[in-house]
Amino acid sequence: MIGRPAVFAVAGVIATTAAACESPPRFEASLTLGGAEVPAEVLNQGARVYEMRCASCHGADGSGSGSAGRALAQPPRDFRTAEFRYRSTAEGELPTDADLERTIREGRIENGMPAWGTLADADRHAVIQYIKTFSPRWRTGGAS
Repeated sequence: MIGRPAVFAVAGVIATTAAACESPPRFEASLTLGGAEVPAEVLNQGARVYEMRCASCHGADGSGSGSAGRALAQPPRDFRTAEFRYRSTAEGELPTDADLERTIREGRIENGMPAWGTLADADRHAVIQYIKTFSPRWRTGGAS
């Protein structure tokens, strides 16, 4: 049987861990990305989705150097460069949101990118907007 102090200690650890999982909002104001204004709430939602689903491969900083990505034959995309292989736009241009959405939804299984087709539309939209924050190219114009 566990005594009261031990129960309170465990409860304290659980509460501290839960609080640590809820990170404060990163964005307090809207940003213009790819020519469109994106509300801070969407960017913060995208950051949460990214942390849970993407950072292990793409890295917390979007560099493509996440710990899980090191095991892949082809390194994950570095979002800081905003250079994307799977796009409908011309070489050197930023992809459209639809291009990014398709890659996230369908994945690139042959390259180790899982398909996130079960991700809610709002979460997929939010993570697309958040990915744009890694590169200054999205702030100077481009596709949306």
